[in-house]
Amino acid sequence: MKQLGQSELLQQWYRSWFLWWKEQTVFRKVFPGISICLYWLVIGALGGFTGDHLTVGVLLFLLSYGGRALVPLLEFCLPFLLTSIVYDSQRHYSDYIRGPIHVTEPYNFDKTFFGISTPQGVLTPNEWFQIHTHPVLDVIMGFYYLAFFAIFMGVAAYFYFWLTKKGTPKFSASEMKVRVPRVIWGFFWLNMLGYSTYYWYAAAPPWYVTKYGLGPPNMSAVASSAGCVRFDQVLGTHFFSELYSRSADVFGAIPSLHVAFPLLAFYYAIQFGAAQFFCLLFYGCMVFAAVYFNHHYVLDVIWGSCYAVIIGVITDQVYSRYLLKNSSIKV
Repeated sequence: MKQLGQSELLQQWYRSWFLWWKEQTVFRKVFPGISICLYWLVIGALGGFTGDHLTVGVLLFLLSYGGRALVPLLEFCLPFLLTSIVYDSQRHYSDYIRGPIHVTEPYNFDKTFFGISTPQGVLTPNEWFQIHTHPVLDVIMGFYYLAFFAIFMGVAAYFYFWLTKKGTPKFSASEMKVRVPRVIWGFFWLNMLGYSTYYWYAAAPPWYVTKYGLGPPNMSAVASSAGCVRFDQVLGTHFFSELYSRSADVFGAIPSLHVAFPLLAFYYAIQFGAAQFFCLLFYGCMVFAAVYFNHHYVLDVIWGSCYAVIIGVITDQVYSRYLLKNSSIKV
């Protein structure tokens, strides 16, 4: 078979793209570009435009206008990109809409219900772990805590791209195509629910109490990598210090989204009949790491876990009753 030259491949791509472009509505042609420009203009007007904003905008532009072949990738990435935009935006308005900050209540809850008796008195699990650390745990748990977002995306991609071609013991490939979008949009709405909680129940994380005490909230406090610094110290890196320097909100400890994402993945792993063990392991590691690294109380973990189940159930119901009502596939 004759191999196509580079110019012929380019011509084929252009013809394919042009046909796709002709099929699009006027709204579909202009809305992504206008939205990206408005996004850049707003961020620039607020004085916070960085290379990250440029990267997100360019990526959205390429996926939106890249043609038919990139449509599945756009559909997959869109909830993640929208989540990152909303998260980043909080730095510009969080101080204006945040309710009273709870410093003592989460601490006292953990001490009352999960306190550990020691010769020094009753300690919260966070306090106990800070005097019972180990370099091996620091590295293993640090990896999971650092890569939790990427791991969730990997699981979602496995569901979205692989299982929709191969199917599972419970569902055929065509049935999976109907079901998998709820995973990534469940992720988006889980984040929106979590972010909203940051404002109607703003809460200080345990590392804040370790550093600033149980007194009135210190509004000048900056985000800390807390126990995760041990991961960087063992490996001689700066991953966590650089990551938390970009944190948008110090008082967003409740719920723990680090824990909520893996449980949402596990919820759908059970639903689909695939990757259950891996997702359960992911969830267990994140539960431990969140407390071990002094980032979250047990209360935060419970709260985040409840949110994950709630969003999973609601997303299932929405897709089953409304989004899939005209589908020929039984949901």
